[in-house]
Amino acid sequence: MGAARVTAIVDGTRQTRPTWADVPGRVREVIEHKIGAPVVRALSQAGGFTLGLASRLLLADGRRVFVKALPADHPLAGAYRSEASVVSRLPQNVPSPRLLHVVEGQWVALVLSDVDGGEPNLRPGSPDLAAVLSALGSASRTLTPCPLDDVPSVLDDLAPMLCGWTSLRSAAVGDLDPWAQANLDSLAAMETAWQPWAEGDTLLHNELRVDNMIRRVEDGRVLLVDWSYPSKGAAWLDTVTMVPQLIMAGHPPADAERLVLGRPVLAKVPAWAITGFAAALAGRWELSSRLPEPAGCVGLRPYQSRAAAAALTWIVHRTRW
Repeated sequence: MGAARVTAIVDGTRQTRPTWADVPGRVREVIEHKIGAPVVRALSQAGGFTLGLASRLLLADGRRVFVKALPADHPLAGAYRSEASVVSRLPQNVPSPRLLHVVEGQWVALVLSDVDGGEPNLRPGSPDLAAVLSALGSASRTLTPCPLDDVPSVLDDLAPMLCGWTSLRSAAVGDLDPWAQANLDSLAAMETAWQPWAEGDTLLHNELRVDNMIRRVEDGRVLLVDWSYPSKGAAWLDTVTMVPQLIMAGHPPADAERLVLGRPVLAKVPAWAITGFAAALAGRWELSSRLPEPAGCVGLRPYQSRAAAAALTWIVHRTRW
């Protein structure tokens, strides 16, 4: 591993992650003390929307670890603390890297087991598709019943955010996708249809995207990362969110559905609840994409715009309106 600086270009603006060398010396010393060896090489990682430190570290004793870190006053430092609390208590057989250490001080740093890999390929025909779906199935089985007693229910946590079409209608927004504009009343009426089927006893990730997954080189297994916003609810909710992700990767809606909706966790969920959740996701992404970029993030709003378009394509396929 050699030193590297990762730069993202979003809407014409160059955004650069801090490298290991950019972290204050005292903070690096504390992290090295925690992990028990000096760092000899660091490789920054791309992906995600948070421009904090994300580096694979080679240690003087030959071990490798992954460190993600932010200044303690960063707007997303709380999300890192939440992730540390969750990951530290996940069952050992959940497909996720293990948390090794947490450092609190000038910076919040999470030291995790290193994974040699990258984002899975979700394009049609990719061998990674089976591994992704296998990881979701393994996670939902292992995380039922929910192993954490201090996470919110999905209805308390997500339902207030999944009313985007109602908010857009109230704001009299007039520049929506033409199909969405013509069907705005129906979309607003549909976006709560998932709620009667949302209760459950599974720990949900709630942020399943390709950048929150790692395909391990050694065996092709997919691990789930960035557990910052979990809740407790029905296992099918996490699984269904993969349909828009597959559409964004190039799958026609019918093919994306065939891959996802045949999973056992969805066997008893009525079609109208799935369509309602698709509408809820699309509305959230459409509304959020119109807001300013959150402090400390880059590229999230363009992603949400693409995700909203993919989800709308899926809803058109399901409703035939």
